[in-house]
Amino acid sequence: MPRFKPTALCVLLSSLFFNPCFAQNVAKTPETPPTREIAITLDDLPFVGSANHKESALKREHDRFMRILDTLVENQVPATGFVIAGSIEQGQWELLQAFHDAGFTIGNHTYSHLNLNHTSSESYIDNVAHADKILLPLMSHPRYFRYPYLAEGHGERKTEVQNYLANHDYIVAPVTIDTKDFKFNEQLYRVAYRARPKYLPQLKRRYLDYMWKQTLRAEKHAKGKPVKQILLLHANLLNSHFIGDIISMYREHGYRFITLSEALEKPATNNADATQEHAKAQAAAPSGV
Repeated sequence: MPRFKPTALCVLLSSLFFNPCFAQNVAKTPETPPTREIAITLDDLPFVGSANHKESALKREHDRFMRILDTLVENQVPATGFVIAGSIEQGQWELLQAFHDAGFTIGNHTYSHLNLNHTSSESYIDNVAHADKILLPLMSHPRYFRYPYLAEGHGERKTEVQNYLANHDYIVAPVTIDTKDFKFNEQLYRVAYRARPKYLPQLKRRYLDYMWKQTLRAEKHAKGKPVKQILLLHANLLNSHFIGDIISMYREHGYRFITLSEALEKPATNNADATQEHAKAQAAAPSGV
């Protein structure tokens, strides 16, 4: 059997490994795609609508809120809830306490859900401060604020409110994916109570399809960068039915759920379209059943 001399062997190996044709045929190690991350935020806590202190309505809101909370806990999904302090009805402080005690974050959503585009900066700041005093026992640092309707105002009014929030250690929570869930929630309320079970499957399909389209739009806006998305939901009837489906959908598409604090470390650009849509006038959901 012929033997290669050491020198000849080195020359042969060198010619193989440094040959461009050979190099092209070597399989490249595939790069692991970056993990996509998303934070859930829930607006209008304790619950969208008004029970008007009716015992039966308060019981329904309690059960629906706890369905959302229990689903988040069972799936180990972090969330931040923004409270309209003036909407807390009898017995609903306990819901906020349960949310807080489960390890979730409470944020300020003003006292009466004012729209800064139609309110003076002085009145708006008073409204935020009023909510702050009520929610103080439940809030921790960092403290978060979200503008109702995502309306940040304009000109001097905008600047004055921004300065107040900064001086009082508030971090403004942006939105990158607006689900427009309030529209779907209104559709659900227009369906008679006894007819809802049959209506829910088609509503879920349309709602999740729209949410995913909004997600793809946000990812496209990020231009391929590994940004962290912030999802806007509301504490409402709709999401008491579908919060589990929302979690499953994102996980099936490779998303990891993170806290708002983590999302703000490298957030996607605030969705301007979402801001304009909300500022036009998000109608309050009917208080129905």
